[in-house]
Amino acid sequence: MPLDRLIDKEPRQFVYFHRLMGYAILSLILVIYAFTAYSSNYPLYIVPLLVLYYLFSLKLDKWLLRKYEASTVKSILFVNEVIIASIVLAALHLNLVPTIAIVFGLLYVGMNNKISLPIVSLVGLISLLVFYACTYFIFGAEEYFEPSNPELTVLSLLGLMMFIVIGNYYQNRRLTVLSRQRQYYHNQMIRYIAFANQLSRYAPLQLWQSIMRGEAEAKIEYKRKKLTIFFSDIQGFTELSETLIPDDLAFLLNDYLSHMTDIAKQYEATVDKFMGDAVLIFFGDPNSQGVEQDAKSCVEMAIAMRQQMKLLRERWKKMGYPALHIRMGISTGYCHVGNYGASHRMAYTIVGRDANLAARLQSAAEVDEILISEDTHQYVKNEFMCVPKVPIYLKGIQGPVKTWQVMEKYTGKKSETQKWFDFEYKGFHLVLNLEEVQNYEYPELVEILEKMTQRIKTQQKMTNAQGIPRLTLDDEVSK
Repeated sequence: MPLDRLIDKEPRQFVYFHRLMGYAILSLILVIYAFTAYSSNYPLYIVPLLVLYYLFSLKLDKWLLRKYEASTVKSILFVNEVIIASIVLAALHLNLVPTIAIVFGLLYVGMNNKISLPIVSLVGLISLLVFYACTYFIFGAEEYFEPSNPELTVLSLLGLMMFIVIGNYYQNRRLTVLSRQRQYYHNQMIRYIAFANQLSRYAPLQLWQSIMRGEAEAKIEYKRKKLTIFFSDIQGFTELSETLIPDDLAFLLNDYLSHMTDIAKQYEATVDKFMGDAVLIFFGDPNSQGVEQDAKSCVEMAIAMRQQMKLLRERWKKMGYPALHIRMGISTGYCHVGNYGASHRMAYTIVGRDANLAARLQSAAEVDEILISEDTHQYVKNEFMCVPKVPIYLKGIQGPVKTWQVMEKYTGKKSETQKWFDFEYKGFHLVLNLEEVQNYEYPELVEILEKMTQRIKTQQKMTNAQGIPRLTLDDEVSK
Protein backbone atom coordinates (compact mmCIF):
# COMPACT_ATOMS: atom_id res chain seq x y z
CA MET A 1 0.00 0.00 0.00
CA PRO A 2 1.23 3.56 -0.68
CA LEU A 3 0.57 4.53 2.96
CA ASP A 4 2.62 1.55 4.18
CA ARG A 5 5.51 2.54 1.93
CA LEU A 6 5.21 6.12 3.20
CA ILE A 7 5.34 4.99 6.83
CA ASP A 8 8.17 2.52 6.31
CA LYS A 9 10.24 4.92 4.23
CA GLU A 10 10.27 7.95 6.53
CA PRO A 11 8.13 8.47 9.67
CA ARG A 12 8.40 12.26 9.39
CA GLN A 13 6.61 12.12 6.03
CA PHE A 14 3.57 10.58 7.68
CA VAL A 15 3.60 13.28 10.36
CA TYR A 16 3.39 15.91 7.60
CA PHE A 17 0.63 13.93 5.87
CA HIS A 18 -1.36 13.56 9.09
CA ARG A 19 -1.02 17.29 9.83
CA LEU A 20 -2.16 18.12 6.28
CA MET A 21 -5.16 15.88 6.75
CA GLY A 22 -6.10 17.70 9.98
CA TYR A 23 -5.84 21.14 8.35
CA ALA A 24 -7.85 19.93 5.36
CA ILE A 25 -10.68 18.78 7.65
CA LEU A 26 -10.63 22.14 9.48
CA SER A 27 -10.76 23.97 6.12
CA LEU A 28 -13.78 21.95 4.96
CA ILE A 29 -15.57 22.58 8.25
CA LEU A 30 -14.96 26.33 7.93
CA VAL A 31 -16.17 26.40 4.31
CA ILE A 32 -19.38 24.48 5.06
CA TYR A 33 -20.02 26.59 8.17
CA ALA A 34 -19.59 29.83 6.19
CA PHE A 35 -22.16 28.75 3.58
CA THR A 36 -24.71 27.11 5.90
CA ALA A 37 -24.70 29.11 9.11
CA TYR A 38 -26.04 32.36 7.62
CA SER A 39 -23.19 34.21 9.22
CA SER A 40 -20.40 36.42 7.92
CA ASN A 41 -17.80 35.13 5.48
CA TYR A 42 -14.95 35.72 7.90
CA PRO A 43 -14.33 31.93 8.40
CA LEU A 44 -13.42 31.67 4.69
CA TYR A 45 -10.43 33.97 5.22
CA ILE A 46 -8.92 31.50 7.68
CA VAL A 47 -8.57 28.78 5.02
CA PRO A 48 -5.69 30.50 3.13
CA LEU A 49 -4.04 31.17 6.48
CA LEU A 50 -4.21 27.43 7.26
CA VAL A 51 -2.56 26.63 3.94
CA LEU A 52 0.19 29.20 4.52
CA TYR A 53 0.80 27.99 8.07
CA TYR A 54 1.04 24.35 6.91
CA LEU A 55 3.69 25.28 4.34
CA PHE A 56 5.50 27.36 6.94
CA SER A 57 5.29 24.54 9.52
CA LEU A 58 7.27 22.21 7.23
CA LYS A 59 10.29 24.52 7.36
CA LEU A 60 9.66 25.37 11.01
CA ASP A 61 9.66 21.69 11.92
CA LYS A 62 13.03 21.05 10.23
CA TRP A 63 14.58 24.19 11.76
CA LEU A 64 13.41 23.30 15.26
CA LEU A 65 14.74 19.73 14.93
CA ARG A 66 18.20 21.14 14.26
CA LYS A 67 18.02 23.33 17.37
CA TYR A 68 16.11 21.30 19.96
CA GLU A 69 15.24 17.77 21.00
CA ALA A 70 12.30 15.96 19.42
CA SER A 71 10.15 16.22 22.58
CA THR A 72 10.64 20.01 22.71
CA VAL A 73 9.75 20.34 19.02
CA LYS A 74 6.54 18.36 19.55
CA SER A 75 5.55 20.65 22.43
CA ILE A 76 6.18 23.82 20.39
CA LEU A 77 4.19 22.55 17.40
CA PHE A 78 1.37 21.40 19.69
CA VAL A 79 1.11 24.92 21.13
CA ASN A 80 0.89 26.32 17.60
CA GLU A 81 -1.81 23.82 16.63
CA VAL A 82 -3.88 24.65 19.72
CA ILE A 83 -3.67 28.35 18.81
CA ILE A 84 -4.84 27.50 15.27
CA ALA A 85 -7.69 25.43 16.70
CA SER A 86 -8.70 28.30 19.04
CA ILE A 87 -8.94 30.66 16.07
CA VAL A 88 -11.07 28.13 14.18
CA LEU A 89 -13.36 27.61 17.19
CA ALA A 90 -13.80 31.36 17.52
CA ALA A 91 -14.75 31.52 13.83
CA LEU A 92 -17.26 28.67 14.35
CA HIS A 93 -18.67 30.36 17.47
CA LEU A 94 -18.28 27.02 19.25
CA ASN A 95 -20.71 25.23 16.97
CA LEU A 96 -21.52 22.10 18.97
CA VAL A 97 -20.42 19.05 16.91
CA PRO A 98 -17.36 20.65 15.21
CA THR A 99 -16.20 21.95 18.61
CA ILE A 100 -16.43 18.49 20.15
CA ALA A 101 -14.62 16.96 17.15
CA ILE A 102 -11.80 19.54 17.25
CA VAL A 103 -11.31 19.20 21.02
CA PHE A 104 -11.13 15.41 20.75
CA GLY A 105 -8.70 15.72 17.87
CA LEU A 106 -6.43 17.96 19.98
CA LEU A 107 -6.60 15.53 22.90
CA TYR A 108 -5.64 12.70 20.53
CA VAL A 109 -2.64 14.65 19.20
CA GLY A 110 -1.53 15.59 22.72
CA MET A 111 -1.70 12.00 23.98
CA ASN A 112 0.16 10.64 20.95
CA ASN A 113 2.91 13.24 21.33
CA LYS A 114 3.05 12.67 25.11
CA ILE A 115 2.71 16.34 25.96
CA SER A 116 3.49 16.98 29.64
CA LEU A 117 0.88 18.28 32.09
CA PRO A 118 2.56 21.70 32.61
CA ILE A 119 2.55 22.27 28.83
CA VAL A 120 -1.12 21.23 28.62
CA SER A 121 -2.00 23.70 31.41
CA LEU A 122 -0.12 26.49 29.65
CA VAL A 123 -1.74 25.63 26.34
CA GLY A 124 -5.19 25.73 27.92
CA LEU A 125 -4.60 29.26 29.21
CA ILE A 126 -3.19 30.44 25.86
CA SER A 127 -6.12 28.92 23.95
CA LEU A 128 -8.66 30.79 26.10
CA LEU A 129 -6.86 34.09 25.57
CA VAL A 130 -6.65 33.55 21.80
CA PHE A 131 -10.29 32.45 21.60
CA TYR A 132 -11.68 35.49 23.43
CA ALA A 133 -9.36 37.87 21.58
CA CYS A 134 -10.50 36.57 18.19
CA THR A 135 -14.16 36.61 19.30
CA TYR A 136 -13.98 40.19 20.53
CA PHE A 137 -11.86 41.76 17.79
CA ILE A 138 -12.67 39.70 14.66
CA PHE A 139 -15.65 37.35 14.66
CA GLY A 140 -17.96 39.01 17.13
CA ALA A 141 -19.93 37.52 20.01
CA GLU A 142 -22.80 35.32 18.88
CA GLU A 143 -24.72 32.55 20.52
CA TYR A 144 -22.40 29.69 21.48
CA PHE A 145 -22.95 25.94 21.15
CA GLU A 146 -25.62 26.21 18.50
CA PRO A 147 -26.87 22.86 17.18
CA SER A 148 -24.97 21.77 14.10
CA ASN A 149 -26.62 21.26 10.79
CA PRO A 150 -26.46 17.76 9.21
CA GLU A 151 -23.65 18.67 6.83
CA LEU A 152 -21.41 19.93 9.63
CA THR A 153 -22.29 17.00 11.87
CA VAL A 154 -21.46 14.38 9.24
CA LEU A 155 -18.25 16.12 8.14
CA SER A 156 -17.02 16.73 11.68
CA LEU A 157 -17.65 13.19 12.91
CA LEU A 158 -16.37 11.60 9.71
CA GLY A 159 -13.26 13.77 9.73
CA LEU A 160 -12.55 12.99 13.42
CA MET A 161 -13.01 9.29 12.78
CA MET A 162 -10.69 9.29 9.75
CA PHE A 163 -8.10 11.38 11.62
CA ILE A 164 -8.01 8.97 14.57
CA VAL A 165 -8.23 5.76 12.51
CA ILE A 166 -5.37 6.73 10.21
CA GLY A 167 -3.34 7.90 13.19
CA ASN A 168 -3.89 4.57 14.97
CA TYR A 169 -3.08 2.69 11.81
CA TYR A 170 0.20 4.58 11.65
CA GLN A 171 0.98 3.77 15.28
CA ASN A 172 0.25 0.06 14.84
CA ARG A 173 2.12 -0.11 11.56
CA ARG A 174 5.08 1.71 13.05
CA LEU A 175 5.11 -0.63 16.08
CA THR A 176 5.16 -3.60 13.71
CA VAL A 177 8.06 -2.13 11.74
CA LEU A 178 9.98 -1.28 14.93
CA SER A 179 9.34 -4.77 16.28
CA ARG A 180 10.82 -6.27 13.12
CA GLN A 181 13.79 -3.95 13.30
CA ARG A 182 14.33 -4.74 16.97
CA GLN A 183 14.23 -8.46 16.24
CA TYR A 184 16.65 -7.99 13.36
CA TYR A 185 19.08 -5.96 15.46
CA HIS A 186 18.70 -8.45 18.31
CA ASN A 187 19.62 -11.30 15.98
CA GLN A 188 22.53 -9.31 14.63
CA MET A 189 23.71 -8.50 18.15
CA ILE A 190 23.55 -12.18 19.14
CA ARG A 191 25.48 -13.01 15.98
CA TYR A 192 28.16 -10.40 16.65
CA ILE A 193 28.43 -11.45 20.30
CA ALA A 194 29.00 -15.04 19.18
CA PHE A 195 31.71 -13.82 16.79
CA ALA A 196 33.24 -11.65 19.52
CA ASN A 197 33.28 -14.59 21.93
CA GLN A 198 35.10 -16.70 19.37
CA LEU A 199 37.59 -13.93 18.57
CA SER A 200 38.15 -13.27 22.28
CA ARG A 201 39.79 -16.68 22.59
CA TYR A 202 42.69 -15.36 20.54
CA ALA A 203 43.36 -12.45 22.91
CA PRO A 204 43.81 -12.09 26.68
CA LEU A 205 40.43 -12.03 28.44
CA GLN A 206 41.17 -8.80 30.33
CA LEU A 207 42.22 -7.01 27.13
CA TRP A 208 39.09 -8.13 25.28
CA GLN A 209 36.87 -6.98 28.16
CA SER A 210 38.62 -3.59 28.27
CA ILE A 211 38.04 -3.11 24.53
CA MET A 212 34.37 -4.13 24.80
CA ARG A 213 33.86 -1.66 27.68
CA GLY A 214 35.52 1.10 25.68
CA GLU A 215 38.42 1.44 28.12
CA ALA A 216 41.05 0.44 25.55
CA GLU A 217 41.53 0.84 21.81
CA ALA A 218 43.05 -1.48 19.24
CA LYS A 219 45.94 0.74 18.24
CA ILE A 220 49.71 0.58 18.49
CA GLU A 221 50.66 1.94 21.91
CA TYR A 222 52.46 0.77 25.02
CA LYS A 223 53.25 1.88 28.55
CA ARG A 224 55.85 1.13 31.21
CA LYS A 225 54.55 -0.75 34.22
CA LYS A 226 55.86 -2.95 36.99
CA LEU A 227 54.69 -6.49 36.29
CA THR A 228 55.18 -9.97 37.63
CA ILE A 229 55.98 -12.36 34.78
CA PHE A 230 55.48 -16.12 34.83
CA PHE A 231 57.09 -18.50 32.33
CA SER A 232 56.76 -22.29 32.25
CA ASP A 233 57.29 -25.24 29.95
CA ILE A 234 57.18 -29.03 30.01
CA GLN A 235 60.54 -30.69 30.66
CA GLY A 236 61.57 -32.93 27.77
CA PHE A 237 58.57 -32.07 25.60
CA THR A 238 60.69 -31.62 22.46
CA GLU A 239 62.10 -35.14 22.79
CA LEU A 240 58.62 -36.46 23.59
CA SER A 241 57.21 -34.98 20.37
CA GLU A 242 59.48 -37.27 18.38
CA THR A 243 58.15 -40.44 20.04
CA LEU A 244 54.39 -39.76 20.13
CA ILE A 245 52.00 -39.65 17.21
CA PRO A 246 50.55 -36.17 16.47
CA ASP A 247 47.10 -36.99 17.88
CA ASP A 248 48.50 -38.12 21.25
CA LEU A 249 50.84 -35.16 21.36
CA ALA A 250 48.00 -32.75 20.63
CA PHE A 251 45.84 -34.37 23.33
CA LEU A 252 48.56 -34.03 25.99
CA LEU A 253 49.36 -30.45 25.03
CA ASN A 254 45.74 -29.28 24.91
CA ASP A 255 44.90 -31.08 28.15
CA TYR A 256 47.87 -29.43 29.86
CA LEU A 257 47.23 -25.94 28.48
CA SER A 258 43.52 -26.16 29.24
CA HIS A 259 44.10 -26.89 32.93
CA MET A 260 46.87 -24.29 33.26
CA THR A 261 44.71 -21.62 31.59
CA ASP A 262 41.79 -22.38 33.91
CA ILE A 263 44.06 -21.90 36.91
CA ALA A 264 45.41 -18.64 35.47
CA LYS A 265 41.83 -17.44 34.99
CA GLN A 266 41.02 -18.19 38.64
CA TYR A 267 43.87 -15.89 39.71
CA GLU A 268 42.86 -13.18 37.15
CA ALA A 269 46.18 -13.45 35.33
CA THR A 270 46.75 -12.20 31.79
CA VAL A 271 47.66 -15.13 29.53
CA ASP A 272 50.00 -13.57 26.99
CA LYS A 273 50.73 -16.44 24.62
CA PHE A 274 51.40 -20.14 24.13
CA MET A 275 54.68 -21.08 22.46
CA GLY A 276 54.38 -24.80 21.91
CA ASP A 277 54.42 -26.24 25.43
CA ALA A 278 55.64 -22.93 26.94
CA VAL A 279 53.22 -20.51 28.62
CA LEU A 280 53.83 -16.78 29.18
CA ILE A 281 51.58 -15.17 31.80
CA PHE A 282 51.85 -11.86 33.62
CA PHE A 283 50.12 -9.91 36.39
CA GLY A 284 49.68 -6.13 36.55
CA ASP A 285 47.98 -5.17 33.28
CA PRO A 286 45.27 -4.44 32.20
CA ASN A 287 44.04 -5.18 35.75
CA SER A 288 46.20 -4.96 38.84
CA GLN A 289 45.75 -5.45 42.59
CA GLY A 290 49.03 -3.69 43.39
CA VAL A 291 52.57 -4.86 42.69
CA GLU A 292 52.90 -6.85 45.93
CA GLN A 293 49.57 -8.64 45.61
CA ASP A 294 50.22 -9.34 41.93
CA ALA A 295 53.50 -11.07 42.89
CA LYS A 296 51.79 -13.12 45.60
CA SER A 297 48.97 -14.14 43.25
CA CYS A 298 51.51 -15.21 40.63
CA VAL A 299 53.46 -17.43 43.06
CA GLU A 300 50.25 -18.92 44.44
CA MET A 301 49.13 -19.64 40.89
CA ALA A 302 52.42 -21.40 40.18
CA ILE A 303 51.98 -23.64 43.25
CA ALA A 304 48.44 -24.48 42.15
CA MET A 305 49.76 -25.37 38.68
CA ARG A 306 52.43 -27.61 40.18
CA GLN A 307 49.82 -29.44 42.25
CA GLN A 308 47.51 -29.78 39.26
CA MET A 309 50.39 -31.13 37.21
CA LYS A 310 50.87 -33.96 39.70
CA LEU A 311 47.26 -35.00 39.24
CA LEU A 312 47.57 -34.78 35.46
CA ARG A 313 50.78 -36.79 35.55
CA GLU A 314 49.14 -39.65 37.44
CA ARG A 315 46.17 -39.63 35.05
CA TRP A 316 48.42 -39.61 31.99
CA LYS A 317 50.49 -42.50 33.37
CA LYS A 318 47.32 -44.59 33.77
CA MET A 319 46.50 -43.80 30.13
CA GLY A 320 49.89 -45.10 29.03
CA TYR A 321 51.66 -41.82 28.48
CA PRO A 322 55.07 -41.03 29.99
CA ALA A 323 55.38 -39.00 33.20
CA LEU A 324 55.69 -35.30 32.40
CA HIS A 325 57.12 -32.54 34.62
CA ILE A 326 57.18 -28.76 34.38
CA ARG A 327 59.63 -26.01 35.22
CA MET A 328 58.55 -22.50 36.21
CA GLY A 329 60.30 -19.13 36.45
CA ILE A 330 58.92 -15.90 37.95
CA SER A 331 60.33 -12.39 37.85
CA THR A 332 59.07 -8.96 38.94
CA GLY A 333 60.19 -5.71 37.34
CA TYR A 334 59.42 -2.91 34.90
CA CYS A 335 58.38 -3.87 31.37
CA HIS A 336 56.76 -2.19 28.41
CA VAL A 337 53.28 -3.63 27.90
CA GLY A 338 50.93 -2.84 25.04
CA ASN A 339 50.16 -3.45 21.39
CA TYR A 340 53.07 -4.19 19.05
CA GLY A 341 53.06 -4.89 15.33
CA ALA A 342 51.31 -3.18 12.41
CA SER A 343 48.03 -1.28 12.21
CA HIS A 344 46.34 -4.25 10.50
CA ARG A 345 47.94 -6.97 12.66
CA MET A 346 49.12 -6.43 16.21
CA ALA A 347 49.77 -8.42 19.36
CA TYR A 348 49.27 -7.47 22.99
CA THR A 349 52.44 -8.53 24.79
CA ILE A 350 55.29 -7.43 27.07
CA VAL A 351 58.88 -6.44 26.29
CA GLY A 352 61.68 -5.95 28.80
CA ARG A 353 64.54 -7.40 30.81
CA ASP A 354 62.32 -9.08 33.38
CA ALA A 355 60.34 -10.87 30.70
CA ASN A 356 63.63 -12.39 29.50
CA LEU A 357 64.65 -13.06 33.11
CA ALA A 358 61.50 -15.11 33.76
CA ALA A 359 62.23 -17.23 30.68
CA ARG A 360 65.86 -17.75 31.77
CA LEU A 361 64.78 -18.69 35.32
CA GLN A 362 62.43 -21.28 33.88
CA SER A 363 65.29 -22.77 31.83
CA ALA A 364 67.51 -22.92 34.93
CA ALA A 365 64.82 -24.45 37.17
CA GLU A 366 64.93 -28.10 38.13
CA VAL A 367 62.08 -30.51 37.45
CA ASP A 368 58.84 -29.35 39.17
CA GLU A 369 60.71 -26.38 40.63
CA ILE A 370 59.45 -22.81 40.94
CA LEU A 371 62.39 -20.43 40.64
CA ILE A 372 61.82 -16.75 41.46
CA SER A 373 63.97 -13.64 41.25
CA GLU A 374 65.20 -11.55 44.18
CA ASP A 375 62.66 -8.79 43.48
CA THR A 376 59.78 -11.26 43.52
CA HIS A 377 61.10 -12.81 46.74
CA GLN A 378 61.00 -9.42 48.49
CA TYR A 379 57.25 -9.21 47.86
CA VAL A 380 56.31 -12.81 48.76
CA LYS A 381 58.79 -13.84 51.46
CA ASN A 382 56.33 -13.22 54.31
CA GLU A 383 53.70 -15.59 52.90
CA PHE A 384 55.71 -18.27 51.11
CA MET A 385 58.50 -20.55 52.28
CA CYS A 386 61.45 -20.01 49.93
CA VAL A 387 64.90 -21.60 49.87
CA PRO A 388 67.87 -19.54 48.62
CA LYS A 389 69.79 -20.93 45.67
CA VAL A 390 73.36 -20.38 44.61
CA PRO A 391 73.62 -17.28 42.39
CA ILE A 392 73.64 -18.32 38.76
CA TYR A 393 74.69 -16.79 35.47
CA LEU A 394 71.91 -16.61 32.90
CA LYS A 395 72.20 -16.07 29.16
CA GLY A 396 71.55 -12.46 28.22
CA ILE A 397 71.58 -11.28 31.88
CA GLN A 398 74.64 -9.42 33.14
CA GLY A 399 76.20 -10.55 36.42
CA PRO A 400 75.14 -13.34 38.78
CA VAL A 401 71.44 -13.61 39.50
CA LYS A 402 70.23 -14.38 43.01
CA THR A 403 67.31 -16.80 42.93
CA TRP A 404 64.97 -18.51 45.36
CA GLN A 405 63.10 -21.79 45.16
CA VAL A 406 59.46 -21.63 46.25
CA MET A 407 58.47 -24.54 48.48
CA GLU A 408 55.01 -23.95 49.91
CA LYS A 409 52.74 -21.21 51.20
CA TYR A 410 52.59 -20.42 54.91
CA THR A 411 49.04 -21.48 55.69
CA GLY A 412 49.06 -21.31 59.47
CA LYS A 413 46.94 -24.48 59.57
CA LYS A 414 47.48 -27.56 61.68
CA SER A 415 47.83 -30.95 60.06
CA GLU A 416 44.47 -31.98 61.53
CA THR A 417 42.68 -29.36 59.43
CA GLN A 418 44.73 -29.24 56.22
CA LYS A 419 42.95 -30.37 53.08
CA TRP A 420 45.89 -31.10 50.78
CA PHE A 421 48.32 -33.99 51.21
CA ASP A 422 51.16 -34.66 48.83
CA PHE A 423 53.73 -37.24 49.96
CA GLU A 424 56.10 -39.16 47.72
CA TYR A 425 58.64 -41.80 48.77
CA LYS A 426 60.24 -44.86 47.19
CA GLY A 427 57.38 -47.07 46.08
CA PHE A 428 54.78 -44.79 47.64
CA HIS A 429 52.99 -41.65 46.34
CA LEU A 430 49.96 -40.11 48.05
CA VAL A 431 48.08 -37.15 46.55
CA LEU A 432 44.89 -36.24 48.43
CA ASN A 433 42.78 -33.11 47.91
CA LEU A 434 39.88 -33.12 50.37
CA GLU A 435 38.34 -30.07 48.71
CA GLU A 436 37.33 -32.27 45.77
CA VAL A 437 36.00 -35.16 47.88
CA GLN A 438 32.29 -35.35 48.70
CA ASN A 439 31.03 -36.38 52.14
CA TYR A 440 29.54 -39.64 50.88
CA GLU A 441 32.95 -40.67 49.54
CA TYR A 442 34.71 -40.53 52.94
CA PRO A 443 33.87 -44.15 54.00
CA GLU A 444 35.34 -45.54 50.76
CA LEU A 445 38.54 -43.50 51.20
CA VAL A 446 38.87 -44.61 54.84
CA GLU A 447 38.40 -48.26 53.79
CA ILE A 448 41.10 -47.98 51.11
CA LEU A 449 43.57 -46.29 53.49
CA GLU A 450 42.88 -48.91 56.18
CA LYS A 451 43.56 -51.72 53.69
CA MET A 452 46.82 -50.05 52.70
CA THR A 453 47.81 -49.64 56.35
CA GLN A 454 46.97 -53.26 57.15
CA ARG A 455 48.93 -54.46 54.13
CA ILE A 456 52.00 -52.46 55.23
CA LYS A 457 51.75 -53.90 58.73
CA THR A 458 51.45 -57.43 57.31
CA GLN A 459 54.48 -56.85 55.14
CA GLN A 460 56.38 -55.55 58.16
CA LYS A 461 55.61 -58.77 60.09
CA MET A 462 56.69 -60.93 57.17
CA THR A 463 60.16 -59.33 56.90
CA ASN A 464 63.03 -58.68 59.28
CA ALA A 465 64.92 -55.44 59.83
CA GLN A 466 66.95 -56.04 56.66
CA GLY A 467 63.79 -56.55 54.60
CA ILE A 468 64.45 -60.33 54.19
CA PRO A 469 61.34 -62.53 54.52
CA ARG A 470 61.26 -64.53 57.77
CA LEU A 471 61.28 -68.36 57.57
CA THR A 472 58.35 -70.35 58.89
CA LEU A 473 58.59 -73.71 60.70
CA ASP A 474 57.84 -75.51 57.46
CA ASP A 475 60.74 -73.80 55.79
CA GLU A 476 63.29 -74.78 58.45
CA VAL A 477 65.52 -77.80 57.65
CA SER A 478 66.11 -80.11 60.61
CA LYS A 479 69.60 -81.40 61.03
